[in-house]
Amino acid sequence: MDLVSEQLTDLIKESRRIAFQNPSQAFDIAYEAKLIAEENDLETSQAAALFAMGLACRSMTELERCYDHAYDSYQLYEQLGNNRGMAEALNLIGVVYFYYAQYEQALEHFLNALFHLRDLEEFLVSSRVYNNLGEVYREVGNEEEAFAAFEQALQISQDNHLQMNVAVILENIGEMHFKNSNLDISYDYLQKSYDMLIELDDITSLAEVENKIGKIHFIKKEFEQARHFYDSALKRLEHTGNKFYTIDVLVKLAEMERLENESYFLDYLNQAVQHAEQIHARKKLSRIYTILTEFYEEKGQYHLALDYFKRYHIVEQAIETQVVSQKLKIIKIELNKVFTGKEVEHISKMNEQLENEIAIQKKLLVKLEKANVDLSDEVYYDELTKVASRREVTKYLQKVWNEESHLNHDIALMMLDIDYFKRYNDCYGHVQGDECLKQVAACMKSAFGNQKGILGRYGGEEFVCFTNGLEVNELKQFAESIRQAVRDLNLTYHFNGKTLPVTISVGAIHCKKSQLTPVLDMYVMADNELYRAKNNGRNRVEIRVL
Repeated sequence: MDLVSEQLTDLIKESRRIAFQNPSQAFDIAYEAKLIAEENDLETSQAAALFAMGLACRSMTELERCYDHAYDSYQLYEQLGNNRGMAEALNLIGVVYFYYAQYEQALEHFLNALFHLRDLEEFLVSSRVYNNLGEVYREVGNEEEAFAAFEQALQISQDNHLQMNVAVILENIGEMHFKNSNLDISYDYLQKSYDMLIELDDITSLAEVENKIGKIHFIKKEFEQARHFYDSALKRLEHTGNKFYTIDVLVKLAEMERLENESYFLDYLNQAVQHAEQIHARKKLSRIYTILTEFYEEKGQYHLALDYFKRYHIVEQAIETQVVSQKLKIIKIELNKVFTGKEVEHISKMNEQLENEIAIQKKLLVKLEKANVDLSDEVYYDELTKVASRREVTKYLQKVWNEESHLNHDIALMMLDIDYFKRYNDCYGHVQGDECLKQVAACMKSAFGNQKGILGRYGGEEFVCFTNGLEVNELKQFAESIRQAVRDLNLTYHFNGKTLPVTISVGAIHCKKSQLTPVLDMYVMADNELYRAKNNGRNRVEIRVL
């Protein structure tokens, strides 16, 4: 039996060790330990395995399962009179309540955990509970209690050389000072945390702290230093595949580019949106949609601003619906745990009602998700010209760039701009100007035909066209055919007593995919060629071949 106990101890330790790096594997290991413990009537090991399962579920953000396993662990530890185990399980249950913003219940469980630890020298668990208390107080705006809890956690960790805990708590205190605009004090705490994490080689935590240090440099307008920390954080997170924190860094990088480079700004945000959609990070999506709504409002592109506002609203509804559904599930689990064997008929009826409520919330969530997908399709489609939106073109190019194959295929990007479009608007007004845009777009779409690639509106009177597989001579013919097709529309306007035709200028870059690193290089080069076409008289094509 001693051999089995040792085996279980090793399994549970391993599960806990990798809970945040590989939670799925951690869960499997802990579940295996639980089965072995049950077969051998080893209740302490069973309780420990259940806790490890809950910890893995927390890392996977499967919070109902986390609560379920943590509560089972708590009940077993309670039967055994194991105060340390009860405290650890209560702490994990409190974390679940914290995630659902049920701060009163979270506080109750954290304080209860400390009560069970009062006569024990369990410094690691105690420091974690105090740190969690600090986070609760911070969220409810009780800064005095938050600082007191963080300082208590820090003192325990420092006295007992719990370096990882020290680094995390220093980061939390730094964040508190950041929110109070005490930037220099915040920087000192974050830098101390950063130095410790470098020694501990915790990649994810390092990236979080780098992102926060980058924010301070950004606020101080120290843009070069800010970019250094943002870029470093992004590289670390991409290495680990952690999309959750990558989103935050991409948003910060986008903010850096908002005033200087619109293309980079939108590219960073589009990457953040893709990550958020893939991992269903609705709160982060909501924030990004708010930024994009404000951006397009400032530019006067109100149809896009409205589209993103609708998306924001739908996501906010989905968040609220999901939270309600999850809270109902927690209540159901609570009822099953607390009243097992008691008032069975009454609890059964309550559970049936809860099941109905949960089903209703699930249906609403599915409906909202479908609305979000439908609206997403609209955003990828330019409402005025009926060609792909700039976002859809960006998404398409990103997909091409992410493909490992076809590195030596011929690719090309064309920037197409209507010449002197302001003169047309001044002549006929914006309503007719929109009609001109529609006709030019339809003409380009017809000329594009069945080419492999994408044609879209880049913004205003500027369009973008990407082709995959055309050789240089074929690209020249293709670009000329589009230019000539627009010229042949015979759209005219009056300027300085003359009747002039509507024409376009085209700038293009032709290369192999392997010759470029970021996709944005293509935009820059094509735009330079467009500028050359304008300078050389307009109504012409300029192509750069790499």
